[in-house]
Amino acid sequence: MVRTRRVYSGATLMRVLYPVALCMIFVAINVNLSHPPIKRSPKVLYGLFHSYDSELSGKITLFLMGFLIVTTSMGVFCYRMKFYKAIKVYIIANSVALLVVYSFFHVHNVMKARSVPVSLPTAVFLVLQFGGLGILCVHWKCHRKLHQFYLVMLAALTAIFLLNNLPDWSVWLAIISISVWDIIAVLTPCGPLKMLVETANRRGDDNFPAILYNSSSYADTPDTTRSNSTLLTDIPHPSYSSVLQSDSLLTTPLTPRRQTEVREVEGSIRLGMGDFVFYSLMLGNTVQTSSLSTVVACFVSNLVGLTITLPVVTLSQTAIPALPFPLAIAALFYFSSHIALNPFIDSYTVKLILF
Repeated sequence: MVRTRRVYSGATLMRVLYPVALCMIFVAINVNLSHPPIKRSPKVLYGLFHSYDSELSGKITLFLMGFLIVTTSMGVFCYRMKFYKAIKVYIIANSVALLVVYSFFHVHNVMKARSVPVSLPTAVFLVLQFGGLGILCVHWKCHRKLHQFYLVMLAALTAIFLLNNLPDWSVWLAIISISVWDIIAVLTPCGPLKMLVETANRRGDDNFPAILYNSSSYADTPDTTRSNSTLLTDIPHPSYSSVLQSDSLLTTPLTPRRQTEVREVEGSIRLGMGDFVFYSLMLGNTVQTSSLSTVVACFVSNLVGLTITLPVVTLSQTAIPALPFPLAIAALFYFSSHIALNPFIDSYTVKLILF
């Protein structure tokens, strides 16, 4: 009997860390580019945010969470009922809206903020080329590097859209709410994402590559066996349940041995594109409200949190939420940097010790 056990190497982890880092860096750069350069004044802890309307932020967060729960539940329902065409139409519509429509407005905002003159026909032509190629690459066949690139672009544009339309407090409330929802949706028995993963594994299909980043899909070689070990187990045969006895000899029949082979194969990490979005949302909000040292701390802490999640996947051999660890560590570094690191740097800068 052959038993398979999945293991995860450093190369597997790096195939996920690279696109996550690229997505966060792209969002951070574009957040800076889409806002005109201004002189920032020092901020204390209670002055980190530009918007203080907590009631409005709460309503926006509740609306965002409600929309997310409804769309996730409807997507799982359509998948279990095999309404694949409805799901594909919804995903393609979102891809068109992000890669074509919102890309045009984002390019317009960047050019306006940086005072770069671009004619309307040129902008439309470039956006159509970028968006049209992206839709073909995501939903059809293309080179694996292009597919990776456009998956990252979809997540990055979603994060930029949320950053440009959500107040600062709403971003933090959304991050906390999404982390809690991720735990409920993945770990609870009736969680929609848990049901989705179980249904997909049972059917053995992968019909929607636009919503999952699979590390093995872009590896140069397929999964290979890393090591083999053989265990010998004694399994008595039913025909030898009784023991033959005689006056001169007690005979115990030999029991056959069956070999159990345990194979360790290189596992693949499947990371939802929503995880890319909220990692980048966290870093983009940090870029808008904090100094460079805090941005670097949050960037590194997100990657460290994602790295900590991998041993848990190895031990549990099941799907786990990928948002709580990275976002919790990033939030810890975000606020601790404002309490301890920034005052330290400011005081030494005033004394001309640090520049």
